[in-house]
Amino acid sequence: MRTKIFLVLVLVLAPAGLQAQQKDRELPSRAAFHEKAAPRRRATDAPADSLRQVRTIIHYVMKTRPDIASDTPARQRFLSKRLRDAFARRQTVYANFVKQNETPDPPPGNIDFVGSWDYPTSFRIVGSRVYDQRAIVDVLFTWGKNTNYEGDTRLTSYSLIREQGGWKLEDIYTFDGKFTEARSLLKEFLSKTYE
Repeated sequence: MRTKIFLVLVLVLAPAGLQAQQKDRELPSRAAFHEKAAPRRRATDAPADSLRQVRTIIHYVMKTRPDIASDTPARQRFLSKRLRDAFARRQTVYANFVKQNETPDPPPGNIDFVGSWDYPTSFRIVGSRVYDQRAIVDVLFTWGKNTNYEGDTRLTSYSLIREQGGWKLEDIYTFDGKFTEARSLLKEFLSKTYE
C-alpha cells in the first residue's frame, strides 16, 4: 500500500517539479537579454606561424606515406593532446574490429584528415582569424580532372590551439558540399564505432 501511495505522490508532484525546472531555464526577459559591447581585443588575422602549420599539415596528409597513424613524432608535432587522444581511440576501435575478423575500410591514417576518398588537386587559404589561444584557418580545396569529385570545391576550417609553445591542430570542420556532409574530425574520432 505504501508503494502505491508513494507512486501516486510521485506521479502527482513530478510534473510540478518539471515545470519549476523549466521555469528556471527560461530565457531572461527582453530587458535582461542584450548584446554586450565588443571586447577591445577583436579577432585579427591568424599569425603567420599558424598558417605555416596548416600548410605543413595539409602537405603531410595529402600523401599516403609517411602516415600519421605510425608516425608518432608527426602526431606530437601537428596534433593537440585532445586530438591525439581521439585519434588513439579511433585506432583502438579499428584494432578491435580487426581482432574480430571484421575489417572496416579504411584503416586510421592520413585519409581521415582529408575527409574524402579522393585527394583534392589544390588548396588555398581563404581566411584566418585568431582569438587569444585559438586560430581558425579557412581553406578551400578543389578537385580537378581525373578525380572522383571533378569540379568540386569544399570549404574547410582548421582549428588550432596554442599548446607546448606552438600551434597544434585540434579539429577540422568541413562544411556541407555537393559530395559531403558537414563534419567535425574530432567528433568523428570520438564517436567512431563502425556500427
